[in-house]
Amino acid sequence: MNRPRAVAAAVAAAVAAIVFVAFTLWSGLLPAFAFRADVIISMALGVALVGIMVGVVVATRPATSQLLMVAGVGLVCAILGSALGFVPLADLGKIAFGASVGFWLGSALADLTDDLRVIVGLAVAIGVLDAASVFLPQGPTHLLLTKAPQTVSYFVVAFPTIGYAVHDAYSGLGTSDVIFFGLFLAAAVGYGLRVRLTLVAMVASFVVTVTVALWTRALPALPGLSLAFLAVNADLIARRWRSPSGDGPPTPSGDGPPTPP
Repeated sequence: MNRPRAVAAAVAAAVAAIVFVAFTLWSGLLPAFAFRADVIISMALGVALVGIMVGVVVATRPATSQLLMVAGVGLVCAILGSALGFVPLADLGKIAFGASVGFWLGSALADLTDDLRVIVGLAVAIGVLDAASVFLPQGPTHLLLTKAPQTVSYFVVAFPTIGYAVHDAYSGLGTSDVIFFGLFLAAAVGYGLRVRLTLVAMVASFVVTVTVALWTRALPALPGLSLAFLAVNADLIARRWRSPSGDGPPTPSGDGPPTPP
């Protein structure tokens, strides 16, 4: 990445992080409206900021050594923030850890094979397994939610509900959701798919999942995430399905890595 883009990426990540921290710290000072509307708006703002931060990681294309450093620092911050009860530090640590691990996995997969059927199969499997984990009585997520709900906060990036402190009311993404968000975005780059549209669609999928859950029950996020990734790239996937190796390395379909505003 050239220097101007690197600077723009750093600025975008810093601004998103500052807004994220400010919202987490002072959401309780904002006026509360209808609770469901507050949750939806809070979720939309939170995942949009996460999307910017994860998108910056993908746009900068860091080396493996840099990813390992960011992931390590993020893990330390997540543990320290959770131990101290300081949610913004824990959340930023989880985002850094998840984005770095996801980028590494997605990039490694694209380097390993250019067969799009691999990422399609992975997306389907992830959605099915996450649904099973939430809905089946013996699923890990189901057991966590029913047997030890007090531990859930250790595994999620929390977005406070507008008008409430983060410790009183929040929605959030699992750290694993952030990992697969980064994985699919990195895979979109590596396989020459629609990167910006993939990012926007995946952010929207989280908001839709939470919105539906408000009128039903707790829902897994990864089925919607996987569906969003596959839906916005369906025609490109179908075109290359029968010739997985194509005629050479994948070429991005016109939108390239996300460029921070």
